[in-house]
Amino acid sequence: MVVVEGLRKSFGRVEALKGASFYVKAGRITALLGANGAGKTTSLKVILGFLRPDAGGLERRFERAGYVPEHPAFFPFLKGSGVLGLTFRSRGVPGREQGRLVERCAERLNFDPALLRRPPVTYSSGTAKKFAYLQSLVIEPDLLVADEPFSALDPPSIKAARELFLELRGRGVTLLLSSHLLGEMQRVADDAVIIKQGRVAAQFSLNGGRYIDLETEFLRLSGEG
Repeated sequence: MVVVEGLRKSFGRVEALKGASFYVKAGRITALLGANGAGKTTSLKVILGFLRPDAGGLERRFERAGYVPEHPAFFPFLKGSGVLGLTFRSRGVPGREQGRLVERCAERLNFDPALLRRPPVTYSSGTAKKFAYLQSLVIEPDLLVADEPFSALDPPSIKAARELFLELRGRGVTLLLSSHLLGEMQRVADDAVIIKQGRVAAQFSLNGGRYIDLETEFLRLSGEG
């Protein structure tokens, strides 16, 4: 689905990626882990095409990608319905299907459709996060990328997000999740990539037959323990 080879990316004198290489398998959940400033968000933005790498190779095999950033941002003059309208038009979703998609996805996220009458900038942080998921889900992506997927969510919403990830995987969707919540990643991820100071320290399977304690491995490989 995604193969990253020797990616390099600098911002002025700051080298965010220093030859990072990893892969994301189709139909699986991959956890991208690392300390603050390790290069996780930069990696995600390069994969999605928001940033152009300075060097390295990138192979992407997906048609529709959904993206949920750590801190979603929306045009202040658009209501939720307007944001979704633009999303539907960008993907060519027929009008007769739009209401069905919104209703189905909102139910999975415990999102109140009545909130679509208000601008997302007026939502609480947790509700804005759920709306960002809604915006991604209505396009029915084959790749979902989420940066800190549980940030700002309350416990019931974290549970709903966890169940959503497993449901999407069961339908063949590929997920790439970057999170500091190792316990949650232990529960949902099939594979883990640990990045340290712009380089990949390790990549391994979490369901290959041998139990791997993700927290222990992360602290050992990232040098944070």
